[in-house]
Amino acid sequence: MSIARNLTLFLFVIYSANTLASSPYEGLEFGKYKQQITVDLKKTCHPQKKMSDEAWGNKILSNEDNKRYIRDARIALERNNEKNYWDAISKVECPEM
Repeated sequence: MSIARNLTLFLFVIYSANTLASSPYEGLEFGKYKQQITVDLKKTCHPQKKMSDEAWGNKILSNEDNKRYIRDARIALERNNEKNYWDAISKVECPEM
């Protein structure tokens, strides 16, 4: 149950308030942003254990501050603001592995 709740929170944090896509391409953009954030966080945090991206994301999102920083990173990506994106990514606290 906890995994399902964390995954739901992850989707709400990453995805904007619009629950219905206004175009078929919005789902692709969401996936692109999620993938970009995951890749860059792995570069920053250097996870040593092999785990799925979903499990690793849930571990990161167990911290309330991280949820806010990841949301800020997604917004910066949407606005094509690289400085704010990297500022937000650098504030994410890496989970202990």
